[in-house]
Amino acid sequence: MADNLKPPLVAEQAIKDLITALEAHVPAIMEELADLLGKRAPRVPSTERRRFMSLLRGRLKRLWPAFQELDTLKSAPESAQKNETIKAALRGILVELFAPPKIRKSPDAGRLGWLIQAVAKATDPPSAAWARQVPYIEARTHLWNVLTSVYSRVPFSRVHAVLDSWAADGEHKRYAHSLRLLVVAAARFRSVPTRLASDRAAIELQNEYLRSANLFEQQLRLLTCLTRDAAGVIKPWTYWQQQNLKNLLEMASLDPALAKLVPFIDRNVRNALTHGPPIIERRTQRCEFRDRQVSVTWTWQEYFANTRALTLAVLACSHFDSFRQLIEIQIFARALTSNMEK
Repeated sequence: MADNLKPPLVAEQAIKDLITALEAHVPAIMEELADLLGKRAPRVPSTERRRFMSLLRGRLKRLWPAFQELDTLKSAPESAQKNETIKAALRGILVELFAPPKIRKSPDAGRLGWLIQAVAKATDPPSAAWARQVPYIEARTHLWNVLTSVYSRVPFSRVHAVLDSWAADGEHKRYAHSLRLLVVAAARFRSVPTRLASDRAAIELQNEYLRSANLFEQQLRLLTCLTRDAAGVIKPWTYWQQQNLKNLLEMASLDPALAKLVPFIDRNVRNALTHGPPIIERRTQRCEFRDRQVSVTWTWQEYFANTRALTLAVLACSHFDSFRQLIEIQIFARALTSNMEK
């Protein structure tokens, strides 16, 4: 870096303070991430931590001219040139901070295709056998369509306001914990129904359906809130906290994309199971679910298939964050590279 581009002392101190603060919070950050994943936080050797901080310090110093330019542009009058300069500076910062060395040397690094590919990896389905079943694949597709529809109509700021409210909800931590346990339990789920109805299998299905229904309701609450926002019906999160499953299903059915997730759950069956197991007729292998004045009848095989489909839909909707991040990166990258030659 040329002498006239070296960060002044005030910048050196700012970078040092930033690195020091980040290093102090690394253990807490690792613990939070590990807790979300249901794992123990890995132990990072001090030599590796120092190496990472040294690399980060070097990159921040090299990026100082770009930071200076962005700071200067804040007070400049709006113009097409200003917008393109800001885009170029932001592309440079992203490439320097996140691109692998080989990518940084590529003339196409600024197109940010490498960034989209890196984020897209987080959306890959797991290798488990259940991730190849039709209900899971269909629910993933429906979720993706819901989110692309939402982001085509709702500003980033509004989406993130909803997400912040959801994260602050006291039920969110319980939801994340229960979802993690469901993923673990899914590895041991029976792949095919028992030939005949049994008391043990009936209890297993009842527990699975109720567990998955509870998670599905919470996922539906968030998705319905976002789709209704997209339709111009903006309500505070406290309103959505008060909506029961019946109301959520009715509102979700109004959105063409979200309506395709609605059939994965039967509200009457969920209600009946909260009061006890179904009445099982062993001779005919039929199960009757009584919810007040409504009665639903499934065969034993349908009971198994519908329960498993609901569970798979919940597991598919657990990709909400990775899908959301990919869509946002795609939109962001497209905006930053809109002026570049195709």
